[in-house]
Amino acid sequence: MNLIKLGEKYNRPLVIALGFFDCIHLGHKLLADTACEIARIKCAESALFTFSNDMSALARYDKQIYDFQERAEAIFNLGVENIVYAEFDDEFCSIEPEKFLKLLTENLDVMGIVVGEDYTFGKNAAGDTELLKHFCKKNGIELSVMPFLLADGRKIATRDLKNYVRTGDVARLNSLLSEPYFMIGTVEHARNVGKKLGFPTANITVKERRMPLADGIYATRLYVDGEVYDCMTNVGAKPTFGVSKPSIEAYIFDFNGNLYGKEVKLAFYERTRDVTKFASAEDLINQLKYDENHIRNILKTLE
Repeated sequence: MNLIKLGEKYNRPLVIALGFFDCIHLGHKLLADTACEIARIKCAESALFTFSNDMSALARYDKQIYDFQERAEAIFNLGVENIVYAEFDDEFCSIEPEKFLKLLTENLDVMGIVVGEDYTFGKNAAGDTELLKHFCKKNGIELSVMPFLLADGRKIATRDLKNYVRTGDVARLNSLLSEPYFMIGTVEHARNVGKKLGFPTANITVKERRMPLADGIYATRLYVDGEVYDCMTNVGAKPTFGVSKPSIEAYIFDFNGNLYGKEVKLAFYERTRDVTKFASAEDLINQLKYDENHIRNILKTLE
């Protein structure tokens, strides 16, 4: 796992996939896999270019599905060895296409470049695959332009995936991502109401820069300290107790340890119901017992 800031010197030969990579869907995976394969053939290292900040900062994009740390996690899980990154800001947006390519290659030993067929780059997205072909031919760089990857006859598009996040359709979302949708966050102290009900939860604080997931109850798995635990997670408010502030609370099955202060990864598999206000704590407990049994069965089918 190696991070290289654009403009820094790195002497090992690279085959690099270029794109926004604001989330890591199957189309992105195709680019990453191709870069890894070409790098293997050329005895080079694989790399992927992305941005280290939230592109919505310039008010032209929605919040991203993942923040930089989470995108890096998904990218390295594909076997990519290096991430080359830059900050997406006004200065970067003003770079002419040729200057971007020069900046990319003058400090990096780029042997190959992999892009999608609709890739554009540079100021006003003026650079395209034709310009890239000319540059690569001139500089002895192998270029691979990959066709669109389709799902249900349509190009896989980040805007569609964001809609699945907004609606909580993580099952559909997962069918298009390189790995199940996840969050990385820190377990914090909370009100301990779940513990009093017999369902102690881990309250997970995630970064506000990422696009929020729709409220609901979800079948999830939690990764911490090299272990994986099945769990059910409440995303949103707790109306039964008059708590309107949204949070992410995971009830981890068959776990008795202390997670406070630990960074965890929480993967989502299915949204099972809405967040509901119950008439009493007893009614909530009965529902949680049903939820646990139902979600245990859902997660068993994933084995």
